[in-house]
Amino acid sequence: MRTKITLVLILMFTAGITVSAQEFNNVTKEYTLVSQTEARTETSRTHRRVLCDYQPSGLWVRRGERFTVKVTELDPDYKLSTMIGFKPMWSKTNSTQENELREGANTVTAANDGILSFIFVKRTGFDTEPTTVDVKVTGGKAIPLYVAGVTEDADWENAVKNMDDTYVQLVSDRVLVTIPSRDYVKHPIPDVEAMFETIHKMIDLDDELAGFDDSAAENMKTRNRLNYLVDVYTRAPESDKYYAYASEYFIGMKRDNFTALTENLDTEWGYWHETGHTYQQRSWIFGAIVEVQVNMFSLYVQEKFGLPSKLNDKEDTNTKTSFEMARAYIADPNKNYMVINPNVYGEFFTKLVMFHQLKTVYGWDSFTRLQKYFRKQPLVYNPKETDADRAAKFVQAMCMITKNDLVPFFRKWGLYIDASTTQKIAAMKLPMPRTDPSTIFK
Repeated sequence: MRTKITLVLILMFTAGITVSAQEFNNVTKEYTLVSQTEARTETSRTHRRVLCDYQPSGLWVRRGERFTVKVTELDPDYKLSTMIGFKPMWSKTNSTQENELREGANTVTAANDGILSFIFVKRTGFDTEPTTVDVKVTGGKAIPLYVAGVTEDADWENAVKNMDDTYVQLVSDRVLVTIPSRDYVKHPIPDVEAMFETIHKMIDLDDELAGFDDSAAENMKTRNRLNYLVDVYTRAPESDKYYAYASEYFIGMKRDNFTALTENLDTEWGYWHETGHTYQQRSWIFGAIVEVQVNMFSLYVQEKFGLPSKLNDKEDTNTKTSFEMARAYIADPNKNYMVINPNVYGEFFTKLVMFHQLKTVYGWDSFTRLQKYFRKQPLVYNPKETDADRAAKFVQAMCMITKNDLVPFFRKWGLYIDASTTQKIAAMKLPMPRTDPSTIFK
């Protein structure tokens, strides 16, 4: 199969617009790669989870195989590496091999079988003016690589029909999907372009809620992709602990449910949820809301997809809806929002009602402004910072953004803050809300 792509990537900054073209050809094994910001450096700008900064070659290499990578016009301010295999998965039983490349011919010996990828990133700082490098590989074997908007259906069908027992990859400018060949044969994607369209729509909605609107440097949409990857290494009983999971660099999927992404994403809460995890801000997310606040993204996608709110559902073994459970929760004198029972699935949705109430009174935009506010602050790791500290930052920021004193509202939910933060909020002399959010259960 001949797969060739020209992706036009547009990155807007105050200095202007940079346009770069990227080409993949896993038959001639020639590539023009466009640089990216190193994954963890990009995280410091976006305040979100680490996304993948590796790019697919569409090649598979065997253990012990020696292959050559010829590099042309490598800018010394940039680092180019090969990566064989995947980043650590849930069970951390898989291996990852990375080898830095230099200008000219480079020989690499594969320590294990695996997909070959490239990591082409700026050595230090943000990649505000992307550059390119030309790469030619001698060795490796082409696997089915579908490029959104480029690959012809007939070519794709032929590649899948004649593939080895390895993987298939499907890539766009925003997403990389990686599925074992044997599983793809069982569950082929009926309409690949439609799949990308739905995934992009979900990402666009998440970007919208998160405030990635290109309005400032910290609000630029990332050029790093989301990699949805079937995890074949983590097996029961460990794999029984999750439906899917958001890790650093990728979102782990199961062999028996990846079709929720590839076919049914317009109704599948699970992958809205896991994608939402990649947007959570480390600045203020405290332990008790990791699995709660993330679902604001899910609710937003659900609403924009024209579906009824999940908060009207009865979760787990509950005989009442999440709204009804929330009413009972607020009435409980012994409630503590900072403590969550992970064994009670429905509790995550009961506590999600608190965020829904704020959204109902102040609009979705209040959460967009909240995330923009924190992105304007430096992302500094403080090992002494506690969950209580992060909760206090969240409460104070929401008061600033809504221009209302929300301390009584959060107290009704059992979310208490320290005296110092309470005094800071009191000093703002903010009015109480005209509508008490805690009275809203619909």
